[in-house]
Amino acid sequence: MMDTIIQKDRDEMEIIAKSKKSFGISLSLLEVTSTILIASLVKLIAAELSVFLILFFRYLFCIPLLFLTSFYQRKKDTFKIISKSGLFVRTVAGLFSFGFLFAALKYIDLSLMTTLLNTIPLFVTLLAPILINERVGLFKIIMALIGFMGVFLIINPNYELLKFNNFGIIYGILCPLCASIMLISLRKLGNTDHPTTTALWYNIIGALVFYLICVIINIDFKIIENYYFILILIGVLSSLQQICLSYSHKLLPVSLLAPLRYISVPLGILVGVIYFDETMQPLFYLGAFIIGLTCVLIVAKKDIKIKS
Repeated sequence: MMDTIIQKDRDEMEIIAKSKKSFGISLSLLEVTSTILIASLVKLIAAELSVFLILFFRYLFCIPLLFLTSFYQRKKDTFKIISKSGLFVRTVAGLFSFGFLFAALKYIDLSLMTTLLNTIPLFVTLLAPILINERVGLFKIIMALIGFMGVFLIINPNYELLKFNNFGIIYGILCPLCASIMLISLRKLGNTDHPTTTALWYNIIGALVFYLICVIINIDFKIIENYYFILILIGVLSSLQQICLSYSHKLLPVSLLAPLRYISVPLGILVGVIYFDETMQPLFYLGAFIIGLTCVLIVAKKDIKIKS
């Protein structure tokens, strides 16, 4: 009788574990899809609207859904932040990361930008020992350096990296660099503050910053009349992407999430080819493969613990 009860409990726990895994995978795939859709929509309107204007509405339309999520979870602590310095670093790095992303999409292909976004683990590996004194093994450092060889391969054939007047390439590389700083700051911030609260404050500050920039440089807000739907969609997808990213990391290990997130590369290439008539040379695919392989190998290693 007791053995039957124990077996039943084990079966129930296994079902719950499988359900969590399936839900986490679904959230991760939804986050990847949202990221590609956001980048595609930005590229669609980047030639017509100021990047600062797009960024303002991206942050503005993120706020309602994030506020409702944070309020549902935290009630009176919806806006409570413990580590203000951590929030500052996360916010500044995040604003620059999205700013460079949207700016890059004005100049370079969606497929290239999508691939560059997946270099974030490479930057994290090299920057973590410098910024937060993490101990990173030699294997990860070597993989990161090999991964950057892949970056050179995807850039050089079509865009001639050595020509520094190519702002699209510069923005495209600065984007994952800033995003890696943001993720490193989130590692420590996650120990003190709730992810939806930090995301809510990040988007409120982002909306204010880019609104002020738009006012200072005298951007005409009337120009958005034909783009309301796309701008709202970018905001909604951005908030959905942030929520899916936060909760997928709670449900699944990083070693499983990394290969799932790299699905964004073939998806970005597919969208770029079909909707934006992009073409890639063979070296691009080789470089993309090297980046993907090294990133997966890096995150598949045991996660590094951070000293408080």
